[in-house]
Formats: sequence, structure tokens, C-alpha cells
Amino acid sequence: MGSGPQPVNLDPSVPTGTPTTVETKYWHDWPNIDAESPPMEYTAKAGAVLDPVTIEFSTEDDPWMREHAFMVQRSLRDLGVRTSLDNRPLNQLYAQSWTTAGLENMISMSTHGPDPQRGLDPNPLVMRRYKSNPSNYDNYWHPELNDLLDRQRRLTGDREKRKELVDEAQQVFAEDVGGLITLFPDVITAVNERKWEGYVMTPGNGPTGDSFQWTEVNLQPETGERAYVKGTSVSMSSLNLPWSGGGAGAKRLTYIYDGLFDASPELEVVPALATSAEFVDDTTVEMSLREGVTWHDGEPFTAEDVKFSVDFYQQYSAVSQAPFYGPIDSVEVLGDHDVRFNLTRPDAAFLTQRVVRSVIIPKHRWEDVDSPTQYNPTNPVGTGPFEFESWSQSSKFVVSRNDDHWMWNDDWRATHLGEAAERGPGIERVIWVNVGNVNALIGGLQNEKIDAVAGRLSNAQAERVADTDAVEKKVANNFAPLDTKLMFSVPLIRDKEFRVALAKAVDKRGFVEQVLQGRATVPPGENFISDLTIWHNDNTHDYSYDIEEARAILERAGYTWDDAGNLRFPNGEAWAAFVERVQNVNCHRRRTELDQPNFADQ
Repeated sequence: MGSGPQPVNLDPSVPTGTPTTVETKYWHDWPNIDAESPPMEYTAKAGAVLDPVTIEFSTEDDPWMREHAFMVQRSLRDLGVRTSLDNRPLNQLYAQSWTTAGLENMISMSTHGPDPQRGLDPNPLVMRRYKSNPSNYDNYWHPELNDLLDRQRRLTGDREKRKELVDEAQQVFAEDVGGLITLFPDVITAVNERKWEGYVMTPGNGPTGDSFQWTEVNLQPETGERAYVKGTSVSMSSLNLPWSGGGAGAKRLTYIYDGLFDASPELEVVPALATSAEFVDDTTVEMSLREGVTWHDGEPFTAEDVKFSVDFYQQYSAVSQAPFYGPIDSVEVLGDHDVRFNLTRPDAAFLTQRVVRSVIIPKHRWEDVDSPTQYNPTNPVGTGPFEFESWSQSSKFVVSRNDDHWMWNDDWRATHLGEAAERGPGIERVIWVNVGNVNALIGGLQNEKIDAVAGRLSNAQAERVADTDAVEKKVANNFAPLDTKLMFSVPLIRDKEFRVALAKAVDKRGFVEQVLQGRATVPPGENFISDLTIWHNDNTHDYSYDIEEARAILERAGYTWDDAGNLRFPNGEAWAAFVERVQNVNCHRRRTELDQPNFADQ
């Protein structure tokens, strides 16, 4: 802020019956929030210069996230809004999804993770804006959108009709500027191609991320080495996957476990522990399980393990598995390899998002665990394509090949990978080694101490390391957007005129071209569903970049600027109009919809 001249406020002129200030508060009765007030304070005052807008981000999220935060900061400054930036540890940003009292800053940006289930179904993204969703931590609620989301999530047997509702939901959110969806960043990384062939370009994950295992089961050695080494700067904190807090470390544990279904590189649901499933009515799903599967310790996998997993997760609230078991009322064992799921309500995403998100654990290893939240198995046992070998928290995680797993079958891979499938002996183990930073990762690739990065690089970093003969840059498309969330408990954010002006002040395309060198997709408007998926609607409202028009929108809404160029809240009759606009329901309407005058002419 500095010690220079402070902004000068106007004397408040407030019509009779209109409050002089509007506080940040919970504007709705939130069924999932047990708190009296949001975790931040921001007050709108008649005629006053706006207090700084707080912006949070994490440089751990993407190599260019700081530059993106600067871009949003410039957009606000172009409108005359002072700002403050908060570079936070990534785990703090992600932790907000478990504490729905609300964001701790007015604007919070992060890239959604490339979990396969986010590319299979719209609900992992759109349902975050549903009123009672545990991940609705920007306190956004639009009654029309809420109704659309509720209707589409219950349509279990009519995908075409569901698609129409999801399309409409995208239109409502984009027109309302429910958040800033600036881009879908390309997944850029670098790999050693001298030693390995068979990298699979999975969307969102790229060939080397930890959310899919297609590359690891498909790679073929070009030399005598069969241990595939991935470098990472993110450590694991536990071997307890179901009760983990998510993040990169937890994804590595999915190499050991299987879910009921998996996701293909084409973003299609494919069999895993289950071979088939169907809705027999709106709330009943019957599922056939794969026969002949054994746990890594040799015990047989049966339907009892599936029932136990769900019951155990529900009993002890396994946070990371809540998207899977959330709609399940009960599980019935119909036979050694057949189960029935009885749901509490119709759930259209159950056979896409939820079953792919599932992790099944062995009953015989967990049934005597009294405190699963505190449990850290020394030798985690699953049915997955890799078995646990060793873990040193600060340095290394090692898994070895489970020869009996179906993903090692050349014909099975050919069915699901097509021309990308390779045949041959494959790898023996995957080793994640912890390094200090990106420079160490790049050095490890150049020196062939590591074979790939278990994450992303910037375009410039990938170009730099690809100068090495053995290393190639790899680029994959992405279905996970960069979501710049707005805190809707704050009166300023609730003013749709301000949101529209902000959307028009953000130069998305300029950022992608100048900073990312074109390595991203810019969505049409504020649309969080990628065109890589069948659920995308490319006909959503786009508030195109126009900073002069953005300022004109604010002026017509009654905002003014002081002599130093700082934006001030409206005053007088314009203040009364602002107060009207931020009320429930009105906060989704423009000034003209409320028959408010053009205050720039007064």
C-alpha cells in the first residue's frame, strides 16, 4: 500500500431507508455451513474508495500461476481497484474444498486437478455451484442454476435430455459471471524417449502425470533398464489413501488400488474391478465384478470387499471417497461377484464420476482397524497394476509390477489404447524420487537420472530441457480449467455490474498468447466444461475484452473515481441502486433489468 496520499472518500449521501454500509455476510441459509459469519470481512460504504481486493494463488499450482495472478491484478487496477496478493501453499488452497465456510480471500485461483472423473461427467465441476455441495466454498447460489443442476443430476436414463439441462446450466453461469474461467492450460512436460517408448497422451494428465496409469502399463524399454523413474517436488505424507486429503501424493497410491471402473484416454468409462453395471430403476444399480482377481497378498477379491469398503467409508467418513459413497444408501451382496447399490436418490453421475472415483480396499486388512483416520498402513495392499514396495517420506516411493493385473495384457491394452498400444515386456517398477525444485527436475532429465516429470513444466522449461538429445517435450490437451473463484458473500462481488465489468477487463487471450505462447484453450465466456468432453456447450455468453466498456459499465452503474483514479462505491441515489442490486435474486440481474437509470447521465 505504501505511505503516500490516502484516497479521499465522498461524504456519504444516503436516501432515507437505505443503509450507509453493506457488510460481508451469509446471504442465504446454507445447509452445509456451520458458522455465523464468513472467514473474511469486506464492507461496502456509500461514496467510499473500495478497500483493496484480496487475491490468492499458489506458485506450486502451475509454473505460470504468479503471472496469472498479476494479470487479474492488472485487470482490477485498470478499473481503479486496489489489490493485495497472497501467494499461499497449495495445500491451503485445496483445503478450502473441505471447509465450506467460504474463501479466505475475495478472489482465489487454482487449476482443477486432472482426476479422470472430471473428464467423464459434468458434475465434478458444475455441482460445485450447487447450494448444498460441500465444495461450494465461494458461496455462489443462483436459484435458476440450482434448479437446473438438481434436475440434471437425477436424470439417470436420458443422456440427451440431461445434456440439454447441462448446456443451459453453462449458459446461466457464464451470463451471470459466476466466476472467471480464463483458460484450459495445455499439459506440458518432458520425457526420456531414448530409454522408453509407449507414452500415452492422456488429456489433463499428459503422458507422465499420476492421475492415469496408461503410460506406465504401456511403456516398453529401449535399453536394458526396466525401472521407470519419475521426478517430483511434492512429497507424500501418508500411505492411507481413503482418508488422505487428496493431492499429488494420494494419486500415486492409486497405482496400488483399483476402482470399480476406470477412465480411458478417450475419456470413456472402461471396466476395472467391475465388468458391467446398469440402473435397474432410478435408485438401484446392479453390478458384476471381475472374477479371478486376488489382492496383492494372495487373498481373493469378492463382493464382500466392495460392501465392506462402502460401509467402512460411511461409518468413518472417508473424505477422499465421499464423491463415491455419498449417494449410496446400502450395498447388497448378490453373489461372490455381484452387488447391488441402493441409492438415496437418482444419481446420473453414479456410473461415470462416482464409480471411477472409487477405491476398493480389502476387508481382511482393514476390518480390525479401529481408527482409520489415524491409520498409516506399513504395507498397503490393493488389487492394482502395481504393488507397494517401499516408501521414504522425504525421498522415494517405489511400486513394482503386479503381473496378474489385466492392464498388463497386450490385447486388453490394444482394445482401449488403439494405435497407442505397445507390446512387449514392459516395465518392472515405478520409482518416484523427490527433488528440491524445478531446476533439479530439469537437471535430472538432462542427466538421465530421471525419465519423466510427475507433473507439469512451463513451455519455456520444457523447451529448455528438450535441447538434450534423449529428451522430448510433450503437450496434451486439458479438460481441467483454471478457475478464478469469486467470494459471493462480499457485497462488491454480488453486484453483477461489477462482475461483468471485471469479466470484460480480463484479457484472457492476451495472457494465453503472450505468457503461455498459445499453450492453452480459451473457453467461450465463463464456461468450465471443456470442448474435449461431450458435455461442452460452445454457445455461452462471452463478455469480450474491452477495458473502456468495462469502465463505462461501472460509470453507468453509479461508480466514480477519485482524483488518483481509485474506484469509489456509488453515492446518493446510485448507492441505493447498488444496495438493491446486491440483494438476493437481484444479484443475478443487470441494472436495466431492475429499471435502474444510467447514472453516467446524471
